[in-house]
Amino acid sequence: MSLTLPKHNPLYVAVIFNVILDFLSEPFTCYDNDSDIVQIQTPQDEGRRALAALAQTCRMFSEPSLNCLWCKLDSLQPLLRCVFTKEELVSLPRTGKLRSPSLAERSIIERHSLRIQELEVWEDESIFWLDFSDFVLPNLKVLNWTLIYDPDSVAFIRPLLGPSPKLVAFNLSLNMETEDEDELDDDEELTSFLKTLPSSLCPAVKVVSFDMHRNRRGTESIIPHISRAVCSFDKVDRFAIRSPVDDITLRHLIMCPQFTQLLLSARQSQIEDLSLTRSDTPFPGAKKISLFGLDLGSITGLLRSEGQMFSSTEFHLDVSPTSQLTLSFLTALASRPRRSSLQSIILDRARANTHASSWWLEEPGDAQQELLDDHYILSRHTLQPLVFFHDPCELSIDLKNPISLNDEELVDLVRGWPSLRFLRLVSGNGLSTKHLTLRGLILLVAACPKLERVDLCVDAREVPSSGVGMDARSATVKVLEFPGSPINDPRLVAKFLSKHFPFIILVLGPPYKWEPYAEEWVQVRDEMYRIKKDKNMLSNVT
Repeated sequence: MSLTLPKHNPLYVAVIFNVILDFLSEPFTCYDNDSDIVQIQTPQDEGRRALAALAQTCRMFSEPSLNCLWCKLDSLQPLLRCVFTKEELVSLPRTGKLRSPSLAERSIIERHSLRIQELEVWEDESIFWLDFSDFVLPNLKVLNWTLIYDPDSVAFIRPLLGPSPKLVAFNLSLNMETEDEDELDDDEELTSFLKTLPSSLCPAVKVVSFDMHRNRRGTESIIPHISRAVCSFDKVDRFAIRSPVDDITLRHLIMCPQFTQLLLSARQSQIEDLSLTRSDTPFPGAKKISLFGLDLGSITGLLRSEGQMFSSTEFHLDVSPTSQLTLSFLTALASRPRRSSLQSIILDRARANTHASSWWLEEPGDAQQELLDDHYILSRHTLQPLVFFHDPCELSIDLKNPISLNDEELVDLVRGWPSLRFLRLVSGNGLSTKHLTLRGLILLVAACPKLERVDLCVDAREVPSSGVGMDARSATVKVLEFPGSPINDPRLVAKFLSKHFPFIILVLGPPYKWEPYAEEWVQVRDEMYRIKKDKNMLSNVT
């Protein structure tokens, strides 16, 4: 906050005001996992409006309110609205260009730009409608730049990148789609820009997310320039690389001890060509690693029993592994040094395009291998190495493999994890012969009292009424998701969940409307809303 006051005097008006500003600046709550290391969370619209009103209340409130209002922007549009009329902005699609601002208007823009510390710019942004060639953000610390590449985009990003010594994190995502092969081979603007990274433009940067996507022809011509730029960031400790790089650069990324956080997408053949020996220790300084596009065997080959002290791991596979391969991986991951350090384990099936700007989970209709035989079933025996971890906070396994666990086996698996906050175990191809029930869900929250979100495939066709351990209630669980979970009576399930999870915010079923039982789980959600509303009305009356 802009006001720094003694902590021992909490009744200062300014201190209380800062607490209010912090509340109004709270970003949107999101329960989705996000692997990006450069993230900008802006205040909600209601908070923005309140901050703007406070800034106009009095001089004492103005400065701190404006600092909060302008600190984090997900667009440059607010700057334009300070000096251009609504009619001028509405006419943009027709004219394609704004008039040049006057000296007084430019002074307004520059005054507010001093407050901007985090900025997100997307394609067809306002920056292209105004001449910002000499526009700088002197206090910018985080820049997230996502654009469809054209010759002008690089010219616009140069002044925003620096040479500000305060810029510590940026994400550069350029999607360069063109049919002109000559343009790809002779792209002086882009290659010149890459050569300036990072010494000239962002010498102090510590966090980088680097994504260059070439579509169709010409990818190979730009790889050397991207690789050189990647290797030039000698001060970076958190790196996300979603771009084709050469083998030398890939080895540098994997073996470099300075990276504490690394998000990497690579081709399977590249990892094999590295020919790493057991004496080589990949990711020697990393605390968090996220790998995309590899099979579980290759990932297992990158794990060592010494010299790797991860606190968080994310592995997004392009093929579903066999149960034996999964067992070998979990055994290697649960080596003694990592048992106490590893707090988050994410293992899922995702398509990874190493030349693209994003990864996505498989959509309906994708060709999938039939995973119905014993070679792919994840049983209690397959998941046994998980019990060796010392109280992790997050476990997510969604490999499209069938999961064969009953209620007691699940509870036994997580019994030693009282600090577990997020659990996701999703079974592919529906329920196995041995499966979880709503009873197991209640036993689970009793064993893990800090759970906040649970995603499980359960058989909800029978609702337990009473029994040993069935009196547990969770005050912490806010989100429940039941993909692929059969159900008979939505109202009875809603009553059961409302009883055991009184502070629930969201209940989700299958993600697609055409999936079996999707409509029934929507009914559960609506019924729980009704129950909660009736309870609140009754409480207000009494």
